Parts: sequence; C-alpha cells; structure tokens
Amino acid sequence: MESKNFKYLNLEFKRGICILNFNRLDKKNALSTDMRSEIIDALNILEDDKKIRAVIFYGGKDFFSAGFDRDEVQKVVQGEGDYEAFVESNHLFHETLFNFPKLLIAAINGYALAGAFDLTVICHLRVASRNALFGHPEIRFGACPLFFPYMGLVGRGKALELTLNTGSKENFLTAEEAYRLNIVNKLVEPGETLEEAIKLAKEINKSPEFVVSQLINVNKLNFDRVKAFDREIEIILESMKNLLGK
Repeated sequence: MESKNFKYLNLEFKRGICILNFNRLDKKNALSTDMRSEIIDALNILEDDKKIRAVIFYGGKDFFSAGFDRDEVQKVVQGEGDYEAFVESNHLFHETLFNFPKLLIAAINGYALAGAFDLTVICHLRVASRNALFGHPEIRFGACPLFFPYMGLVGRGKALELTLNTGSKENFLTAEEAYRLNIVNKLVEPGETLEEAIKLAKEINKSPEFVVSQLINVNKLNFDRVKAFDREIEIILESMKNLLGK
C-alpha cells in the first residue's frame, strides 16, 4: 500500500484485510471534516491495492463513534458555517463509501450514533457486541439523518421510525433489537467484535474475488444508492437554505 501518514486513522493489515482503526478517542471518534477526508483518502488507496479484499471499520473496545463532529454541524445548522461546503464534503464521503468496490464491514462496540450509525448501515455487513447502541441524536438539534440506506434493510415505515425516533438515550436502538431487525449481521459478546469481523472477512475472502465483486455490484445497482443519495441531498440542501434564509 502507498505510504501515507494519517492523524485520525491507524491502518492495520492482515492477509487480504485492512482494519481501519479510528484514532480520535479524545473526541469519541467524532467524524470531523478532516477525519472524513482521511477516510476518503484511505479508501481510495485501498481500492487500488490489489492485495486488499476487505476493509473493517473499527472504533475500539469502548465505542465506535459519536458521529459527525457536533461543533461543526451546529455551526452549519445555525448559519455560522459554509453549508454548501459542508454538504459537498458530506456528499463526497458518502459517495466514496457507496461506490467502494470491495467488502466493507463495521465492527461495533458501544455506541454508533448519528453519522456513524449511517456509516455502519452503508457498510455491506455489520458485527456488533451486545453492548452496542445506535441512534440519531442529531435530529434534536436540527441536523437531518440519512433515510434511504435504512429503508433497504428494514423497510420504509421502520426506517422512518429509526431516523425520527432515536434522538434520545432512552430511544437508542439496542444491539439485540438491531439484530432482530437485520441491521446487525452478527451479534457477539463484548471483546469479540473485531475478532468476529476478521473471521467473517476471511471466510468471505475464500470465495473467488470476482464473485464477491459481482454480488457487491448487484447489491449497489439494485439499491441505486448514489442516485437516491443525490436526490436526498438536494432536498436537504434546499430545505436548509430556506430555513437559513439563503
């Protein structure tokens, strides 16, 4: 892999697998603009690395991520930041994830909130510990979650509930409920998440690479994710412009 120093990521390599460790623990792995940019750069490099067939996102033993950096988001929502630049950065981040041609697995301990919840759902597969929690607290201060990636997993009605009604701690989605809803693929004991995600990636990597790629592409085509995301962003951007009087 091309040598590159990251501030907010640590990359660990196992045969055919890259573990993309979040490294912003002092901010609960909040996905700031700079951190999202590093993830984009890392995925672009890994896409070109023929030795890598799967990427695992891992936040650590205590938590996955608090989501997008709240300070950045609040400034934008309050009209103090460059909303269009923020949305463009957001768009590029999600589009890179949607279009990534190799297997993406989220290994989740603790909470995965807001944009981090979105990130896990965009991944192809999810392994979570029983102490994992999912939610969208950002909706309580005016930031709109994604919608359509959830719809593909749980249907329209439940997806709307998940995005509208997981804004407070008492309504966060537990790992057991996420597993029951087919959001989580594998549910394991705390401390076993990363090991199980690596095991899952290794098992999938035993199949010919072209077969795995075909299924990932078919999944992407049927979901039509990028086109749906583009339209969703257009709606959100126009709504926020009206709200901010721009």
